[in-house]
Amino acid sequence: MKYIEQLPSIEDYYPLYIETGWNEILNLNKDQTETALQKSFSVVSVYDQSALVGFGRIISDGIIYACIYDVMVRSGFNNKGIGSEIIKKLMAQCSLCNIRRIHLFAAKGTENFYKKFGFVNRPADSPGMIYVPTKA
Repeated sequence: MKYIEQLPSIEDYYPLYIETGWNEILNLNKDQTETALQKSFSVVSVYDQSALVGFGRIISDGIIYACIYDVMVRSGFNNKGIGSEIIKKLMAQCSLCNIRRIHLFAAKGTENFYKKFGFVNRPADSPGMIYVPTKA
């Protein structure tokens, strides 16, 4: 596996994004997805030969806050340590910038995976909300 801290092409990324189910709710087209990726603070792309098999990214102000998003591994490459290595590399990038708070958005049921890296569930009485606009 080759781990690089560089954005993949949209031609490599979009099929992985679709296959791993990340687009089922957001329903983004290729152009929207590419624009969003370009706004990333940092990324880790994982290749097996020339095929993109894993990815993760950070959105950040570069000083105080960072949030890890879109950690994904292609089917058939699970349980090979790829996701773990992506998280380690993303967290190392935050550490290099001395970022004080790292947040994480993850799929339901993946909590135990992320707990291995020191992430904890937010308490039920903890601040934090989300606004999801409704479609007109």
